[in-house]
Amino acid sequence: MKVAVVGAGFSGLLTAVHVLRLSPEARVVLIERSGVFGPGTAYATTNPDHVLNVRLTNMSAFSDEPHHLAEWLTEQSGWSATSQFITRGLYGRYLRSILDGARTCGRLTQLAAEVEDIERVGVRWRLRLSDQRPMLADAVVLALGVMEPTPPVGIASDLLASSAYLANPWGQSGGLSDAAEHVLLVGSGLTMVDVAIGLARPGRRFTALSRRGLTPRGHGLVGPAIWEAPDSLSPVALLRAVRDQAKARDWRMVMDGLRSQASTLWRDWTPVQRRQFLRHLRPWWDVHRHRLAPAVKERLDALIDLGEVSVVAGRTVSLKRDARGIVVTWRRRGERRARQFRVDAVVNCTGPNGAVDHAANPLISSLRRRGLLTPDPSGLGARIDDRCRLVDWRNQPLTGVHAVGPLTRGAFWEITSVPDIREQALGVARAVLDGSALQAGLALRALPPAAQLHSSADGQSRR
Repeated sequence: MKVAVVGAGFSGLLTAVHVLRLSPEARVVLIERSGVFGPGTAYATTNPDHVLNVRLTNMSAFSDEPHHLAEWLTEQSGWSATSQFITRGLYGRYLRSILDGARTCGRLTQLAAEVEDIERVGVRWRLRLSDQRPMLADAVVLALGVMEPTPPVGIASDLLASSAYLANPWGQSGGLSDAAEHVLLVGSGLTMVDVAIGLARPGRRFTALSRRGLTPRGHGLVGPAIWEAPDSLSPVALLRAVRDQAKARDWRMVMDGLRSQASTLWRDWTPVQRRQFLRHLRPWWDVHRHRLAPAVKERLDALIDLGEVSVVAGRTVSLKRDARGIVVTWRRRGERRARQFRVDAVVNCTGPNGAVDHAANPLISSLRRRGLLTPDPSGLGARIDDRCRLVDWRNQPLTGVHAVGPLTRGAFWEITSVPDIREQALGVARAVLDGSALQAGLALRALPPAAQLHSSADGQSRR
């Protein structure tokens, strides 16, 4: 069986590895348009200030081997266990080592190309690649990662195309001009924190503007996740229950206890309830659920105390260039009167765009145009069935075409971090191979240890 995995970040890498672990007959082609395999956008950074926001004890790539990451770290020269939070760059090295190990089995091919379309040919799928190379596969997994953020409201076209605007701080090489002393950060979440800390320098100040002006909270001491929410709570009832529980214990323990139930609650909600949550409660969920490592939170607080970062609640009305820079016209939350200030540069920190309707990815656009991919009613990602297969315009699942990671957020909600995606990647790998087993009469083997497909940093396979 031949499986094509489109996208080689965490989601794609782990799905490919699990397919190889589960089936000794399977061959995988891992396709990545950027040509960078393994770390993906999130873990390709080399900035030492960019730190994971999940403790390393919960960041193993393999849920069946919870100490996998810790064991790898002990083998790295210069590593000392001084923090529960490691840099994202180091985690990217860990993922590359997993990829190195997977290659040793001889059944994994890496291909640097962009998949522009797929079409059914009998019981197989033909992939149309940007380099015109022909390819047929028995199954396709879309692990496309996050989509680029939406431009800020009111931004002028000339500014949109200029070097004074960073449309995607993770997707653009270079950074701000040294002459940029006052910078507008549109958004105040995790991306804003990374940008402010990573680009801070003497004499530079940032204004972060978001609808509610909320910033991510910090992690506290490790505590047990002891709370279990009652079933069938509406979004409003859930908010009340969380507030009541937080009166008796640290709110972090409440949120951590809720983590394992988030997807179940989301699936139980009606489309109206999901939209209610996204509209009114999501900003509060995000800042409490996706927290900062203590050292990062301290650094952010210090920048705010020094006046180098200001966070305001409001909306942009327009962003226009003139002879002296960029004029920001905005409205403070709760006010009708428009205000103005001037900046030297603008960075879009609103985070990934979840909608597929206007995605810049040519594969998504093509599938969307032909009705093979349909948007989830929540506006997040694509519609999928319980086997993570795409659902087409006829409400039928596409046999042999699965999705993993952020593209499935409309079905699962919490599917953006390692602890969630690693479980889904294994499930999708099983679903892909189960489909093949039904067609070809194959039997799946039990999941073997990851060490059979894992290598240490020097590229030598660990057995």
